[in-house]
Amino acid sequence: MKKYLLSLFFLGYAWGMPCAQEKPVFVAEDFANQSKFWVQDNRDAQQCQATRILPNWYMTAAHCVRPYCDKQCQLTFALLQGELQASAQVYHTASNPRVFTPRQYHRGEAKSIRYDVALIYFNPAEEDYFFYDARNKKVLDRGGFLKALNLAPYSDQRSQWLALEQARPKIFVIPEGSTRHVQYSLAVPDLRGEGIFFHDSKTSDFYYFKELHHYMGSNFGVQKGMSGSGVIMPGGDILGVVSSSLSTHNSLITYDDKDQPVHSVPYSADYFLFTPLTPSNMNFIRATISSFHQTGQNPYFMYIGSAEAKPSDATVQNAFPQALSVNVVLSAEERK
Repeated sequence: MKKYLLSLFFLGYAWGMPCAQEKPVFVAEDFANQSKFWVQDNRDAQQCQATRILPNWYMTAAHCVRPYCDKQCQLTFALLQGELQASAQVYHTASNPRVFTPRQYHRGEAKSIRYDVALIYFNPAEEDYFFYDARNKKVLDRGGFLKALNLAPYSDQRSQWLALEQARPKIFVIPEGSTRHVQYSLAVPDLRGEGIFFHDSKTSDFYYFKELHHYMGSNFGVQKGMSGSGVIMPGGDILGVVSSSLSTHNSLITYDDKDQPVHSVPYSADYFLFTPLTPSNMNFIRATISSFHQTGQNPYFMYIGSAEAKPSDATVQNAFPQALSVNVVLSAEERK
């Protein structure tokens, strides 16, 4: 996996960025606990991505599973990327829930997008796994699959399988009371094809704005179908979740606590907003996982420090001059 990734990308930092030469680059292991999945109800289906934060738990975006799993749904996870394939199905019902979203999240409500986080309890029955050797074009049972993992051609898949089974990435929690300037380049995995690709921002020009309750920066290739993925820092640490857009009519509209529009940014595709792990989202994750009474199932949360994101006096408008306050936009329209 590592050689495959590094043969596809030259991973560096743009000249002129703060401490560019001293900061680490992304390597294949940073994305080993990322998976793509399909969710479907009896009417519709869609593909998303998710982060394995514990051996039995995936974190994704709430809009990936709502409304599909409001009653019952089926989720199919592609666990490995490459010629040796493994997938597993998870079934969610009202009597046997496997999909959980914060009570504050309401699809289509602007201010609730800050809670666009979901958990999936991953504990498939043995018969819900499917193993396939694409190189030799044959279906495998678990024994044959585990044996194939030890063969040289599948060393990348072996590394990923072990990483998923031992998953416990560091998840950074952002204090909600201050604006922060991210100090590292970020990356988002792109698992929509057959291999593991990713998009690297190559800059640290991202901010957490307290009035938006979101991180914001220039878009570096994040597209539809990558929702639910972790937003990754060097080393594989998780900074946030790729979430739904706040855009309308090709403009980015941001909202305050009262669900009132605050800023309008034209050309929304040029910007990337993503959901942070706030104390509220962290408490939702902790409470959900602890309700299953599983010994040792504790996510690795850590409050973000200045080394990762420094306190900042930046505002949306001075960090991104294209942004206009909605009042300015409305005043201009009234003068016409």
